[in-house]
Amino acid sequence: MNTVFLNNKNILVTGATGLIGSNLVEALLRSNAAQIFITGRNLSKLKNTFGEFQNDYRLFLIEHDASTPIPESIKNIDYIFHAAGPMEREIILNKPINVIFPNIIGIINLLNLLHNQFEETGKQGRIVVFSSVTVYNNLTNENISVKETDTQIADSLDSPTSCYSESKRMTEVIAKSHFKQYNTDIIIARFSTVYGYTKNIPNTAFYEFIKKAIAGDNIILNGNNFPKRDNIYIDDAISGLLTIAEKGKAGESYNISSNGDNHNFASVDEIATIIAEQTSLLTGNPKVEVNVKDSTQRKPGIMLDNSKLKALGWSTKWNLHKAISTTISKILNNV
Repeated sequence: MNTVFLNNKNILVTGATGLIGSNLVEALLRSNAAQIFITGRNLSKLKNTFGEFQNDYRLFLIEHDASTPIPESIKNIDYIFHAAGPMEREIILNKPINVIFPNIIGIINLLNLLHNQFEETGKQGRIVVFSSVTVYNNLTNENISVKETDTQIADSLDSPTSCYSESKRMTEVIAKSHFKQYNTDIIIARFSTVYGYTKNIPNTAFYEFIKKAIAGDNIILNGNNFPKRDNIYIDDAISGLLTIAEKGKAGESYNISSNGDNHNFASVDEIATIIAEQTSLLTGNPKVEVNVKDSTQRKPGIMLDNSKLKALGWSTKWNLHKAISTTISKILNNV
């Protein structure tokens, strides 16, 4: 994973305690960056997440809500990675404003930071904006692979999850407008479904399945006809992220995805089955059962075409089974 381009650079990571943010910070700490500012809404959580690096003089932990003005201590920035914003389904369904504000207000604050910095000092920083597979939709009867230009089909505004998908779309619009009007150096990272180990286990189905399998409890899926989805292991996602930070063209969007490579196009129930199998192999315990109503027919899924990212010299490395096994192993070693 090349980080030479970060030598002696000042970096800001928002939302640093999440899956992508925390793994990104650890990758940045292995670089020769000059200063790394990391923000999160809870200082204690930041300290718990990065406590092992507390003696690294380059690391600055800052309690900050992305929807509020940026602290004056954050300045002279070369790279921003804007990862702030909840992605747990429970928050999306029940606290939509908590989802919208970090995305919309957060990106405005960060773009203004870079714009004002350039106006005052002449220093041009780059921001990598975290977007999502949810900016795409699939209204066909078959699986599709979408390119970065295929955003004309969106989620319904009445969808219970539109606060997430639409705020991600608007975040992109704002960033690209800033690029057009002020020439602010922006890059859009559209992630497919990212999975892997994180110290702060989110309340999502993937990690719930692992908890149940480790505990010896059967995995019961409510619902049926689960679509296959484009999954990408966290290490591949981080290498893709750093690739576009270094080599991506300003103002452009890049899918950070597997596009199904290495068997990563899989449904929730298929992933649950792999989790049950791999947990049994790692623990020696009997494999738990995966109960699903019906998996014979599926809703159509979406793969994110990653040829644009591959053209920058990147490729996926991780097989779905190996990556899930590695994730479970890390969780077992840190329980």
